[in-house]
Amino acid sequence: MPKARTRQVARFILSLVWIMVLSCGCLGGVRWIYGAQGTAKLEASRLATAAVTEWVGTAQYEKADQVQRRSLMAALGQILNLPFTQPLTMITSQLPATQAPYVPASSDQAGLFQTITQWESKSPQEKPIAMGWIPYNNVPATIEMIRESPGITVVSPKWLTLNSDGSITSRVQPEVTKYAHQHGIAVWALVDNQFRSSLTHQVLSSPAARRRAVQQLVHVVKIQDLDGLNIDFENVYSADENALTQFVGELHKALAPLHKTLSIDITTDIVFLRDDAAYFHAGLAAQADYIALMAYDEHWGGDKTPGPVADVPWVTQAVEDLLNTGVPADKVILGVPFYGRFWYVHKAGWVSDTAVALPNVDEILRIHHATAHWDDKLGVATVRYPKPDGYEVGWYDTPRTLAKKLNLVSEYGLAGVAVWSLSLSDKQTWTALTDNLRQALS
Repeated sequence: MPKARTRQVARFILSLVWIMVLSCGCLGGVRWIYGAQGTAKLEASRLATAAVTEWVGTAQYEKADQVQRRSLMAALGQILNLPFTQPLTMITSQLPATQAPYVPASSDQAGLFQTITQWESKSPQEKPIAMGWIPYNNVPATIEMIRESPGITVVSPKWLTLNSDGSITSRVQPEVTKYAHQHGIAVWALVDNQFRSSLTHQVLSSPAARRRAVQQLVHVVKIQDLDGLNIDFENVYSADENALTQFVGELHKALAPLHKTLSIDITTDIVFLRDDAAYFHAGLAAQADYIALMAYDEHWGGDKTPGPVADVPWVTQAVEDLLNTGVPADKVILGVPFYGRFWYVHKAGWVSDTAVALPNVDEILRIHHATAHWDDKLGVATVRYPKPDGYEVGWYDTPRTLAKKLNLVSEYGLAGVAVWSLSLSDKQTWTALTDNLRQALS
């Protein structure tokens, strides 16, 4: 049986299972799929190297125990002797590959602007989702980020924050919404939980607080003429799994009559029979319109082991694992990072790291008189150069990397792509993404 056909059959079977589970009201009792590791999102200046203070590994990050990863589909295939394909093995590397220097091909830039007019002439219904998350900023800066992202279809500014009593703090900028709508761009305001487990538990465990949150979110959507919401609840107790799914269902039920879109962000690292970050994937997909897979921070700020932010095999594994949980492919938005990470490995053995916006990588290479190399196994560029107390090594995405990741959108029939974040982008970087997305789907 062809590989694609095998996947379709497998997912159809699993979808039927989930339909039976959900129809029987067993949402809270079944634990087939699980796993996620908390991920801190990056906020940084678009004009300077992005230095990030991340929550992961700090006292504020209340992280569940980790267990061995295992794909549900692979497990079923082994048990039932079905011809399921095995997911790719995660590949990591501490040292750069000793290959030819990475030199961007002229075609990397030559074709970037040739098809944007074609792309923008399409109706919103014809385009895959090309979404950009936007950290909160002043109105002119936010509009400039949108202006420098030709072909974007959805923006998700960080405007709404959940409070412990279920109330919502709103920083919606009507001027930004108006500008986006004038240019045919949908606005899904991002709703954050302050990255606080205890606060989230307090709200989700209280029917009154949940009801207040739903009512206030719907009110904001109405009066601010928003097109939808993007729920970004991270660092959530696994014990709140059922309550989170229920909250998303209640919010979706309230938004649906208004024809507003509801999406929710989830982290990667699906673990067999466990969901460390309270994401019941099939349940959330049944309640929300879209699932945004934040496929980054394979190696995060504060990680003791240097490595890529999101190499291609790791991202491929994350996509396959999520689809194996029964989440429909056409509900999945692939999140990609617009930053790399550079690691200072000190002679004493300890490491420090810096997140770097992709447009700023070339300047770092110039300053250190360094030449990057292409790592064909990982699908990213890597570089290493000496430092006074050791050496620095970095991994980062290139247009070639983006092309490989966006091929996943076409191969698996995903809904589109989302970028963290537009503050780390420039016109050329974003255009490389939309151009590759168009080519992947052509």
